[in-house]
Amino acid sequence: MRTHNKRLRSVIMSCWALLLVPGCATNMPEPQTAPSRVLNNEAATTYHYLLFEEATRVNDYSRAEDALSKLLTLEPPAEVYVEAINFYLRTNKTLTARRVAVKGLKRFPDNFQLVLLKAESYRLEHDLDDAVEVLRTYLESHPQSDDALRAIGLLYYDSGKFPEAVDAFRESPDAHRSPVTRLFLAKALIQLKKYDDAEKELILVTEQKSSLLEAWSELARLYELKQDYLLAEKAYEQLITVDTSNEVSWLRLINLNLKLNHPAKALKLVQIGPTSKDFTIEAATIFISEGFYKEAKILLDPFAEEKEPAKVFFHLALIAFEYEKNPKKALTLLNNIPESHPSWIKSLEFRSRILYELGKTDEAIVLVQAARKRDPQSRFILELETELLMTANRQKDALDTINSALKIWPKDQELLFTKGSIYHAMGDKKRALAIMEEVISRDPEHFKALNFVGYTLAEMGKDLDRALVLVRTAANLAPGQPYILDSLAWVYFLRDDTKNAWTYITQAVTLGTNDPTIWEHYGDIAKKRGNRAEARKGYKRALKNHASPELIRKKLKDL
Repeated sequence: MRTHNKRLRSVIMSCWALLLVPGCATNMPEPQTAPSRVLNNEAATTYHYLLFEEATRVNDYSRAEDALSKLLTLEPPAEVYVEAINFYLRTNKTLTARRVAVKGLKRFPDNFQLVLLKAESYRLEHDLDDAVEVLRTYLESHPQSDDALRAIGLLYYDSGKFPEAVDAFRESPDAHRSPVTRLFLAKALIQLKKYDDAEKELILVTEQKSSLLEAWSELARLYELKQDYLLAEKAYEQLITVDTSNEVSWLRLINLNLKLNHPAKALKLVQIGPTSKDFTIEAATIFISEGFYKEAKILLDPFAEEKEPAKVFFHLALIAFEYEKNPKKALTLLNNIPESHPSWIKSLEFRSRILYELGKTDEAIVLVQAARKRDPQSRFILELETELLMTANRQKDALDTINSALKIWPKDQELLFTKGSIYHAMGDKKRALAIMEEVISRDPEHFKALNFVGYTLAEMGKDLDRALVLVRTAANLAPGQPYILDSLAWVYFLRDDTKNAWTYITQAVTLGTNDPTIWEHYGDIAKKRGNRAEARKGYKRALKNHASPELIRKKLKDL
């Protein structure tokens, strides 16, 4: 029985002992047979509970319900009601569970488990108000119950209502507030960015003898949010002192030391920390992400010598490419990853990127096409091949590849958008525009297609009002995108609204971009506003990578 009721347990064991007495075995009742009328209430309760337990063990829910229905007529102990409610909640019979809870509470009105389960029956129906009301009713007769107030707070917390959660947790008088309630109060305060108040609660928890490890973890996380890395480090050190096997805390502590520019100490922590391979490799990835390639290599090299696990070769290739500036070595390292390994797809992309960097785009395409023959329905490989073909100005081949993808995923808007982009690159703007309009009709919030159509209409001098609506919508859906802000600026420019045009083109370049078209637009708008210095700045930046440098030189000359 899933209960701590020792009395009922002892009764059950006594009955089993009686059944096992020699000579009595022939008198054992069949499992489905009703108990003898001579059985008293306690023995009948035990008997039907055994039937219930056996039925649930073999997942015979019908027989389990039958046993429960008889059990609940025998005035069983509170633990049986708890067991029954849990059973009905597990089997999605919420209303039945609630009826049992109501019945149980009539006999055991002070049993908090029954109160919680009744509240849970409402929570499962997303009825937060009634769930809270159940607990509030309990509080009327138990006004100092920290458990009840914490339960109310958790209901609000789990529903994302953090202000209400804080209020509920704080209703528990400070003198009676348990460490668990303080912990969850702090978590709710953190959600509301009330870091100082949360810190006070967490410190009170950690100062107690039986302090919760989770409190130290939350305190460390809080200090990270406050960017107080030294205090965060102390909190994590406390955590790993108490729980040396907690790999997450070790990794957070390593990361903090790297943020504090203490790579030697971070490396030492890896060496004295957990000994699992996964821990060491995960630590190495943190060193890489923070730019400490030399130390990462120290950690990974022993695995490479053993050629196990294969994923280390991906990390070592990244180090060879980014840190050692040795792309050929990176390629060699990536060749150690077999096709059957989960890292192989990532390595395929990496190898193709390296080949592209080395000016070997054709080799990269051959590599990816060979992979597609082995896995013709891999979306990743199809998209990578399309991208490489476009880079190599092989638009017709790219179109064939994207059409192959669309045969597999005919309703995919991203693939259709890519197809429109290919036609645009081929100079077929009419077909490109028609495809992009189709994307918008299927997905009115596809911001890339909205931007494309709006910008293209503006460039064609058609329907500038609609162009503005489309590009504005794209900008709202994807804020902070330089190329969309450039489109918005250009539509305003073509509408002779240089004030708004300048506002948005300035935002575009402020966000950081090397796009020559954006800088050309910057120059054009500045020139129209009479700002020759800024126009010259824009044209000079555009000249670096522009497809028509002569056009930009002419604009500079005409200033």
